[in-house]
Amino acid sequence: MITIRSILKLFMAIAAMVLISSCATDAQVRRSIAQRQQSNEKMRQEYLDPGVITVVLPGTAGPMSPTEAQSATAVFVNGQFLLFDAGDYAQKRMEQFQLPMDMLDAVFITHFHNDHIADLGEVMQRSYMLGRQKDLVIHGPNGTDAIVEGFNAIYRADSAYRTQHHSEEIMPSEFQFAAASEFSASENVIEVYRNNGVVVTAFRVAHPPVEPVFGYTVEFAGKKVVISGDTLITDELRHQSTDADLLVMDIMNYELVELMENGFRENGDHRNAKIFYDIREYHPDAAELGSMAEELRVKRLALTHFAPTLPTRQLTKRYYIDPVRKNYSGRVYADGDGTTIRIPLEYE
Repeated sequence: MITIRSILKLFMAIAAMVLISSCATDAQVRRSIAQRQQSNEKMRQEYLDPGVITVVLPGTAGPMSPTEAQSATAVFVNGQFLLFDAGDYAQKRMEQFQLPMDMLDAVFITHFHNDHIADLGEVMQRSYMLGRQKDLVIHGPNGTDAIVEGFNAIYRADSAYRTQHHSEEIMPSEFQFAAASEFSASENVIEVYRNNGVVVTAFRVAHPPVEPVFGYTVEFAGKKVVISGDTLITDELRHQSTDADLLVMDIMNYELVELMENGFRENGDHRNAKIFYDIREYHPDAAELGSMAEELRVKRLALTHFAPTLPTRQLTKRYYIDPVRKNYSGRVYADGDGTTIRIPLEYE
């Protein structure tokens, strides 16, 4: 027979179970927050290690991949966080890889294709939302100012809301917006950044018919990191890459691109066939890149902007890594989004 006493006991048992479950959940939330903060701090220390230049490739795809992030290269050097390009989904990737966005010092734009600037606004705004309390300068050739001001305008209302809601102390209005620092697109080689021993030089490359288009060289303590942007192999790229500790290079496999072009044409897709015919004017072939890197004594070669990005490691090895290694004896990095290279500053 069900009595009021038995109902009360059942209710109290259920309440106790809910309370215990709630306490366990609360503890899990606290533990999760603590673990995340500890992990973030650990990664921050690794990225900002003063004894190492750390290069991370948050985005390694060209414009056609539906899954990988587009072009972005992060360089951590002497306590500075420098970002080169910010294609679509690059910001999310950087947060997934626990890059310390609040520490972002400067961004450098190679050219104005959308797969190199699509996420620039998110980089500007999210770094601010995540705690950046320093000026952010976007370096690039003539035309950069209009792009930066456009993104500033897009996020102007959002920034004002956040400062109003969270206070000037938490989100100071003086750091809401980025500033552009343009250099002349007519220059072939020009120093664009110098801070505490770190020097960044822009150099003209070839990505026809795109103009202007530049690569960048980062130098510190006798070490050199070269970031190609999108380019064919040029005399200036060769000069900058000579004896580089790391070359971050866009790559294509002409055999694969021709195979895909023919496949589209055979299936009546003349639009994509034309695109895949044209893009061979954009990037170097894998075998050619391997030969150049070997000849110029490049110590490490990181492959990015895969054209096209392939769905499996086996295919990536077949069409990109193997042709490069056939002609190049140095270390090849081709791990897609999240590829990380560490260059010790002491003598190697």
